[in-house]
Amino acid sequence: MVNPAAGKEWRADLDPKIQVVRELASTYGAHLLAADGMFAELAASTGPEYWAEDGVHPTPAGHAALAAAWLRLVA
Repeated sequence: MVNPAAGKEWRADLDPKIQVVRELASTYGAHLLAADGMFAELAASTGPEYWAEDGVHPTPAGHAALAAAWLRLVA
């Protein structure tokens, strides 16, 4: 389980990077799977550990959710 204080630190680093990726996808017309938001929504109902035990790296369930979301996006 991730420490909430540490989570705030890595969010401060991660959020600007997410914004750049969104801008690049928009500029180049690339598919974008907004996994951060997807995992936040999933975690609201089950808790984050089910999807990414350490708060970063997906569990098998997290990988399955990513794969299903990607297939919906590109199908």
